[in-house]
Amino acid sequence: MVRYVKDDVNHIKYESLEDFFKNTNPDNPPATMHRSNSSSHEEIKGNSSWRYGDERSKSKFYQVRFDPTKGKGICAESVKKVMASNAYKDLIKQAMTYRKRVKYEDHGFRLSVPKAIGGEDRYFAVYKNSKKPVVKIAINICGSACVEQSEFIKLAETAIPTIYALEIAGIATEVYYTAFASGTHPDVEHTITHVKIKSAEQRFNWTMFAPVFCLGSYRESIFLSWIYDNHKVSSGLGRPMDSRKIDNYDNFGYTSVIGFNAAGPVQEVNEIFSKLTKK
Repeated sequence: MVRYVKDDVNHIKYESLEDFFKNTNPDNPPATMHRSNSSSHEEIKGNSSWRYGDERSKSKFYQVRFDPTKGKGICAESVKKVMASNAYKDLIKQAMTYRKRVKYEDHGFRLSVPKAIGGEDRYFAVYKNSKKPVVKIAINICGSACVEQSEFIKLAETAIPTIYALEIAGIATEVYYTAFASGTHPDVEHTITHVKIKSAEQRFNWTMFAPVFCLGSYRESIFLSWIYDNHKVSSGLGRPMDSRKIDNYDNFGYTSVIGFNAAGPVQEVNEIFSKLTKK
């Protein structure tokens, strides 16, 4: 786990889900926690049903946060629908262009008749592997206190099919469970928690995404990532960062930030492909 401030943005980074949950254990606050954050910490240690959504309690949240059943059940139909759509099938064809590219040389084995007839010097097609793109995706689950469990589910129903679709298309993804917030700490303008839940080398599996579907991952563990900081937290723990601000910071290095107002999976994939072609 690493904490640092850059350009008035407080970054809190965890290298894995194990690292994240280990360092947001409510029973083990770090010695470096700002002393003024003790009251907020005591509140989190409670067992409010509001904090855990469908799980209703801390114990139930701990029981299911690595259980893939819930997420798979919620998103199975969404994934199936995306894969069956003509729009997605068109995107798959487009994705093939990232795997190989064509160059023309003055010698080779595959003759391009139109180029030869046109009198061009280089008319032999040579296929070369393109550099495999890696898409860095942030699932931004930062929401206000009044956001219902259903909104978190809708977010997951956009993010998961998007990631799954990219993987099937042969596009490697690096995925982070994130919270983009403003005013969380009075002495810095913004705070972002980044939790790596999938590296580019790992294949998609439902277990690694299980915590995304649990409200407690946000309202207990993400909140504790802020409270355990060496900066004093504000009494209301701030507010979600404005999407225009995220754009102004060029997504903080992410190819795509999928939040509560995200477009559908096909639109997200299409936008990502558009960015890749500009590189």
